[in-house]
Amino acid sequence: MSNVMRDGVLYSGIDDYIPENIDSFTQMNVDKILNIDKNMPDIDEILKVNVESNIKNKNIVKTAIGISLEGQKLTGYKLLSEGEFNIRIDCCADDTVSSIYTFRDSIFFNNSTTLPRESNLNSKIYENIYIEDIYSQKLSQREILINISFIFIAEAC
Repeated sequence: MSNVMRDGVLYSGIDDYIPENIDSFTQMNVDKILNIDKNMPDIDEILKVNVESNIKNKNIVKTAIGISLEGQKLTGYKLLSEGEFNIRIDCCADDTVSSIYTFRDSIFFNNSTTLPRESNLNSKIYENIYIEDIYSQKLSQREILINISFIFIAEAC
C-alpha cells in the first residue's frame, strides 16, 4: 500500500502492486456521497482519506457456457461476492479553532466474476481486491463524495 498526495489530500490504501497475469478479474468503481454525522462540526477541508477493503461473503454459482451477447466467454461458473470498503476521513473543522476530527463510514459492493473453465462448485477460490485509485471531493459543509476504483481478482487453486 502506498500513500498518494493529490490536491492537498493524503490518500492511503492505494495498492502499489497489481498482478499482471490474472485469469479471472472484474474491474469496477464504486462511489457514494457521505453525509457527515449531525454531532460533528462542518467541514472546512479534507486532510486524509484511508480505505481498507473487506470481503464479507462469497458463493460459487453454476452459469451458462458459451459466448455472451457482449462477447464475454462464459465458462460455466461465477464467483458472487459481497464486500465493503471501510473509509476513514480526517477533516479540518469549519470553526474558530480549526480542530481536526475523524469520520468513518462504509461503502458496500456486490461483484460477479467469471471463473476459469476448470473450476467447479467445490473449487477453492483465492480472491483479493486491489485498489487502483481513490478520489474525494467536498460537496458541501456536510457532504463528501468518495470514489474508489478497484480490481477484484479470483483465482482457482
